[in-house]
Amino acid sequence: MACAIRLAQAADAAAAAAIYAPAVIGRAISFEFEPPDAAEMARRIAKTLPAHPWLVATKRGEVIG
Repeated sequence: MACAIRLAQAADAAAAAAIYAPAVIGRAISFEFEPPDAAEMARRIAKTLPAHPWLVATKRGEVIG
């Protein structure tokens, strides 16, 4: 089954935070020192969506990217 791409929703915040956390913790590719939690990720999604798309990849209803 192929993945689907769609606009992110506030409900995707926890999955997005979990996917992003390893980039903050284990790699030198982020300017952040602490990974954002789900509440912060939801705030970022809500703030960004009016001007720019925030996309997620889903497979079988689960956010995978």
